[in-house]
Amino acid sequence: MKRFLLLTPYSLLPTPYFYILAFLGSYLVGSIPFAYLVARWAGGIDITQYGSGNVGATNVARAMGWRYGSVVFLMDMLKGLIPVYLASRYAGEIVHPISGAAGSAELTTEALPLVILCGLGAILGHVFPVYLRFQGGKAAAPSFGVLIWLAPQALLIAFATWGVTVLITRYVSLGSIMGAVSFCVVMVTLYHEPFGQGLYLTLFSFIVAALVILRHKENISRLLAGTERKIGQ
Repeated sequence: MKRFLLLTPYSLLPTPYFYILAFLGSYLVGSIPFAYLVARWAGGIDITQYGSGNVGATNVARAMGWRYGSVVFLMDMLKGLIPVYLASRYAGEIVHPISGAAGSAELTTEALPLVILCGLGAILGHVFPVYLRFQGGKAAAPSFGVLIWLAPQALLIAFATWGVTVLITRYVSLGSIMGAVSFCVVMVTLYHEPFGQGLYLTLFSFIVAALVILRHKENISRLLAGTERKIGQ
């Protein structure tokens, strides 16, 4: 019995091994290429050979319609949300680490590094999926899912920024970039102690924003050249 208890996940929680396993598990979940699978199963096509070749919801929407693109976005979003939810539950509470009021602040603070690590693993899995030779999406959808749990208020403002930008310009890529930038601004200006108690989350927000922007570098080049495709084109 003692030997069994030594092998349970709870016995690994204080050790680096648990964090490594949690990160790898989240990475493998994030690596599931839903855009590729939906396009293959529902449309019989290889999404990497269509449009931009990107394994993401926007490219699926352009190739197969927004109904399928919306399904892919939802599934990719869940890839980010589920790992951070499970990490929070594992730590002992189902509560937003920043906005939640249930439970003790001490437990929330201790859980935050684990939750952030799992979120980062899921996002990196989406961007660099092991199942598709590390050629993945652009980080927006799983980041949305992670931040629903970690920073819902800031995400709401970032989502509004994305929506207004897309509505005015009809560029989804520009909306994603502006949303990422606005999220960082909100985290630094409106959240409590962004470089103190909230430092982990602040650093995480900058990492996510950098990933989103870097993954859109080709879109940025096309935007500057005036060749980026708009919604409906």
